Amino acid sequence: MTNSVDEPVYVRRFWAKSDRQGHGRIHLLEHHMADVGACFEALLVQPTIRQRLARSGGSDTLDDATVARLALFAALHDIGKVNVGFQTQIWRDADRPVGRRRPGRAGHTLDLTPVLMNEDRETTSWFFNALDWWQGATESWDDRGGESFCGLFIAALSHHGQPLQLEGRRSRNPAIWRPYGNLHPAEGVKHIGELARRWFPAAWEPTAPPLPPYPAFQHMFLGLCILADWIGSNENWFPFCDEPRDDYMADARKKARDALKLIGLDLHEQRRQFAGVPGFDGLFPRIGQLPNAIQQAAAQRTPLDEPLIIIESETGSGKTEAALWRFARMYKAGLVDGLYFALPTRAAAVQIHDRVKRFTANLFTERLRPPVVLAVPGYEPDTDAGGVRLPDYKVWWDSQYNNERPWSSERPKRYLAAQIAVGTVDQAMMGALKIKHAHMRAACLARSLLVVDEVHASDTYMRRILKALLDAHLGAGGYAVLMSATLGSAARQEWLPAGRTRANGVIPLDEAVSSPYPAVSVTSPDGERITSVEENGQQKTVHLTAEPLMHDFDAVVDRALRAARNGAKVLVIRNTVTYAIDTQTAVEHAAADADGELLFAVGADRTLHHGRFAAGDRRLLDRAVEEQLGKDRASGGVVVVGTQTLEQSLDIDADLLITDLCPMDVLLQRIGRLHRHSRDDRPAGYEAPHCVVLTPDEGDLTPLLQRGPDRNGLGPHGYVYEDLRVLEATWRLIGELPQWDIPAMNRQLVEHATHPEALEAIVRELEPENDLWRVHANQMMGGQLAEGLTAQDAIIQRDKSFFSNNREVLFGTAEERIRTRLGDESIEVEFAPPPPGAFGASRLIDRIAIPVRWLGGADVDGSVRPVTLGGGFTFAIGDRSFRYDRRGLRWA
Repeated sequence: MTNSVDEPVYVRRFWAKSDRQGHGRIHLLEHHMADVGACFEALLVQPTIRQRLARSGGSDTLDDATVARLALFAALHDIGKVNVGFQTQIWRDADRPVGRRRPGRAGHTLDLTPVLMNEDRETTSWFFNALDWWQGATESWDDRGGESFCGLFIAALSHHGQPLQLEGRRSRNPAIWRPYGNLHPAEGVKHIGELARRWFPAAWEPTAPPLPPYPAFQHMFLGLCILADWIGSNENWFPFCDEPRDDYMADARKKARDALKLIGLDLHEQRRQFAGVPGFDGLFPRIGQLPNAIQQAAAQRTPLDEPLIIIESETGSGKTEAALWRFARMYKAGLVDGLYFALPTRAAAVQIHDRVKRFTANLFTERLRPPVVLAVPGYEPDTDAGGVRLPDYKVWWDSQYNNERPWSSERPKRYLAAQIAVGTVDQAMMGALKIKHAHMRAACLARSLLVVDEVHASDTYMRRILKALLDAHLGAGGYAVLMSATLGSAARQEWLPAGRTRANGVIPLDEAVSSPYPAVSVTSPDGERITSVEENGQQKTVHLTAEPLMHDFDAVVDRALRAARNGAKVLVIRNTVTYAIDTQTAVEHAAADADGELLFAVGADRTLHHGRFAAGDRRLLDRAVEEQLGKDRASGGVVVVGTQTLEQSLDIDADLLITDLCPMDVLLQRIGRLHRHSRDDRPAGYEAPHCVVLTPDEGDLTPLLQRGPDRNGLGPHGYVYEDLRVLEATWRLIGELPQWDIPAMNRQLVEHATHPEALEAIVRELEPENDLWRVHANQMMGGQLAEGLTAQDAIIQRDKSFFSNNREVLFGTAEERIRTRLGDESIEVEFAPPPPGAFGASRLIDRIAIPVRWLGGADVDGSVRPVTLGGGFTFAIGDRSFRYDRRGLRWA
């Protein structure tokens, strides 16, 4: 075949990206490699990112020669594309050389491994020499610069989001590395090697120090390499160019700098013009007061360079403001670039998102203010910020954010690249798991302060994953704040090293009970160091009564309506959605016409509050419940029925709380919504906080040890609160201590209901009467052990090199299972056409999340057509029918 300019350019040049729409456009391989190398280089110009990568390699700084070598590795991420099996995949039949068969289709990563492992000896013999590695690299691949060299190169080749498998069965096709037509792979590699010398001359500096030997450095490098590839692959920033250009690298470097500014990763200008941190009242004008004790302890008295702090304080005490204030001061000190605020649920994230937006508006001037990304897949874009939903969760933003800066919001995998983001904790924890692009998530998060709220809500599986994430985050020089109102000592030891030198690694119960509360805890050479916060300005004495009315809906409703008729704001929290809906049905039947105004409603629609509402309707519910039970509530009684969604993040203030029996830490969260604010307009008879705890009819929980009818989420197979030891301990404490001083007794209550010694005492007492208690205890401990092992198997082993321990870092095929186990096990169903929402036709519902277990294995193939009825709609998936209306999603 002759080299004719009439031929398509892709038969004469090595390409990296093509226009697969059939227009024949390509972007040269050498140009794309320059784009990605320039983006990686630009990332390491950012001081915080550079420092985090250095810390993961055991140093405080990276010298310029090391940066150049790393940028070179990043540029070479697509070197495998020089094989002709990859190049000819876009060729037409007419492009094929006469008399030559095509070499067979090939990729550019796995198909390179026979070369790396010297299984294709002929290609291996010229491949590395053609690249012309820097002085000091030895002749053989197996010893080329040692494990660091090999590990970093393999990490770069793993840029598709999971480690490249070096060993195992695979096909070898040496023909893809032989000349085909005008394409000569050996010449292509040699040309790229020559360009690399010009692009990154410092990489060949003979006096440069050795590459960092730590595997964690390779893992952090991979995350940044993936990020650089994602940025460098954006055609809007790096347009296709199909002819060589001598000045291309200079142009790529300018485009890389511009892209990082648009995305919000380059903060030089923002920091240069930052006016400083306003006073506390300037950051939080709605609070209208000086910082309280816990806020001062967390943000002022605890050194800003403490890698990890734990804030323990009662619900409503201002922990959120404490964490945000600490972030503002850390940003000013240059310790962090951004913030990721992680919540246990999507609804809680939406609630905090609005508060973080107000905080950000007070911290930054309008011109330099970053968008606050809502990192919750499937939720509507922030309409206040000018977001409009596009297909595939993409969002188009108006000019106030320069159109491009919310790039991080367009796909969940990019959420952690945002400077300020609020989302669910699972989005952060995905940075620790063996799922695609986990390394990019962790690398993006490294520059931010990670705040995890309500950390006590994590189960064993989640705690183990969060611990792995924190180890990686802190190991790279990152910072984190954990917050809880009800964290027991056993759970606290998951995060801080206290107790590891004690017998069985457990703090004795007496010592745990005597630990200060409220408190700020940090690590110290001897373990944890807890700073007592003696006075936080919020004290209340709660009267508790346990009543065996859990299954008596009429009695519960009668109690709630009597209080509402006397002007009380009544909060009724049930453990399951089923019980909540049944309670709502009962209260509507019991309310006479004169009592209709006492029922919670959104507009004219009486309703309840739980998690099975579409995202848009859930926003309306949250807003309505805060209006009717919030700090600025109107006078008059009301009954609000709901589930656990009422206990997290909502700023609501009830005069009377009626709640199902639940674990002590959860009960204290719920009590945090009772008499939350000081006020002098409480109705007569409700001046003091009173909590009614609904219990089963039996005297203890022994009957729940065996499977039975619906238990309202309690006990084995209750699927909500399975540990009957904790529930029994909580019930007993209510009977023994009918008056609780909050928060003075929080530590005592939590420890006596969760500490291993307290739980063992209950089992020993009840075991002689029914040996199923010991069986249950063993099942709980065995389940926790199994959960921990399951989590450990899913966690990335960052202490393993991509080269010498390659098998140990492979991800395998369990990604979907890992994602499902981590999240809320639901899938989103799209509606076409969108039906009206639960609260009027003005808001349409285009999608809704359905628990996977409800589908019975049925596939959701495309969109679902709803059937609109009066006040709601029905739809079917397979043989399952569902209804959605003012009571949420349920079986039809």
